Amino acid sequence: MPCGLFRPIEIIQSERAGHVAETTEGRHLARGIVCALAGGVCWGFSGTCAQLLMHDYGAPAEWITCVRMVIAAAFFLFLTAVKDWRDLVAVFRDRRSLLQIALFAVFGVLLTQMSYLNAIKYTSAGVGTTIEQIGLVLIMLYVCVRGKRLPRLREALGLACALGGMVLIATQGELDQLAIPPEGLGWGLVSAVALAFYTLMPVRVLKKWGAMLVTGLAMLFGGSAASLVVQPWAIPVQLTGGALAALVAIVLVGTLGAYMLYLQGVADAGPVKASLLCCVEPVSAMVLALFWLHTPVSMWDIAGCGLIVVMIFLVTEREKRPQAAEGVAPAPAAAFDDPPLFAGRASVLGYYTSRPARREDFDRVSALLDAGHETFAALGIDEGRKKYPSARRLMHSIKNGTTHVVEDAHGRMIAVFAVSFSPDKNYAGGAGAAWLTDSDAEPQPYAELHWVSVAPEARRRGVGMFILETADRIARAGGRQSIRADVYERNVPIQKLLEKHGYAPCGTISMKDVFGRRKVRAAYERML
Repeated sequence: MPCGLFRPIEIIQSERAGHVAETTEGRHLARGIVCALAGGVCWGFSGTCAQLLMHDYGAPAEWITCVRMVIAAAFFLFLTAVKDWRDLVAVFRDRRSLLQIALFAVFGVLLTQMSYLNAIKYTSAGVGTTIEQIGLVLIMLYVCVRGKRLPRLREALGLACALGGMVLIATQGELDQLAIPPEGLGWGLVSAVALAFYTLMPVRVLKKWGAMLVTGLAMLFGGSAASLVVQPWAIPVQLTGGALAALVAIVLVGTLGAYMLYLQGVADAGPVKASLLCCVEPVSAMVLALFWLHTPVSMWDIAGCGLIVVMIFLVTEREKRPQAAEGVAPAPAAAFDDPPLFAGRASVLGYYTSRPARREDFDRVSALLDAGHETFAALGIDEGRKKYPSARRLMHSIKNGTTHVVEDAHGRMIAVFAVSFSPDKNYAGGAGAAWLTDSDAEPQPYAELHWVSVAPEARRRGVGMFILETADRIARAGGRQSIRADVYERNVPIQKLLEKHGYAPCGTISMKDVFGRRKVRAAYERML
């Protein structure tokens, strides 16, 4: 990841409703391992190519940064447009997301690229890549501060390994003096800090728009801003055959190739295995620099690199989930769980995950729905004596696979929601609703979001937005053009959340309950 490339999170595959998605673990595992390793090697290779451009062809780090980011942005945005051009158009209507991407472009992507390349300029690809990985420790420390806790044993050991590895590389065993240029060490530490920004800043916007689109826009914004300052067109760089080949290799092999290989590795071997396998990146950068560019590598460099790799394993190891009780089938991997952006991100930050509910979840799901009913009462909403859904309907939905639960990093169930693909008679005949899609079209163009309820202790932590984004992906995977929802008119909090996510108000619908009483609900629909 040293050249500012995301380890993608948008590797989500889902079957139609009623079918539980299979886990990736154990499926094409050998291919996944090979692809993840190859992706890490490609990232290391890109750093070595950058070293070649700077040391042998005199290309400034600033020039490489500008040119590479703009070219890579064009590739990523092209792929995004081919995949789903509607997202590329829609993101420009989301000013908040654009502001977040712009800040991330400058303080995340651009700062990471510029500092990393300057670290290579004063040292080597292997040393620069290795020092940059210390950013993982900074992320770990941030998480500890945010969680108001001390580092766990493995995290403390990871911190010690990171400091030890940095000291070995910087001093070459002579503790009273620096063995590498101070500028190289300084830029390397800046790249580590930038790596932390790069990782922590775009969490929400990545969840909303996906890695491919955010990567392309961030590189476009960052590359354009840097180009206005650096003016790469005014810098005399002779792109001879070797220099041009190295630049092309950085973009095609070290950016797109590494991205696609890592994506395949995550799909086949799972996000945790693929992330840890990419620890080969600093090793590959050091080995390539040694045998290709004949950059001297000492035993102290090897020892320091080894300690940094150990640190990565210690800091990024995912917490083990509780064992299932005897006789109970183990929980499958979340069908819509997002893999980490790079080695350790998901395990460090603790993303929420979603999976289809199982029969043994019935009591907890019922409790979450009861918490929602209590919230309705607090909002002054009269649901009547018979609450919805009934126990029978809930169990039927669980059996069909349309009810989903959200778990936190510790496997605790904190929310529930349902995505249905069956026609809703209230939507087809709802008076007053001006839906965005045709309710009578065949095949049915929309999915339906129901039963969103978050545990009180988990509210105001982004769980609601996670549910909406996950529901979007489920609906897309089911081949639907839109997703609909109906809510109580007095449920203002959920209405604000829906509108913030891009749902359009469609008027109201009128429906009858089992007692014949007519209820009016606010109707919403979002195009996907």
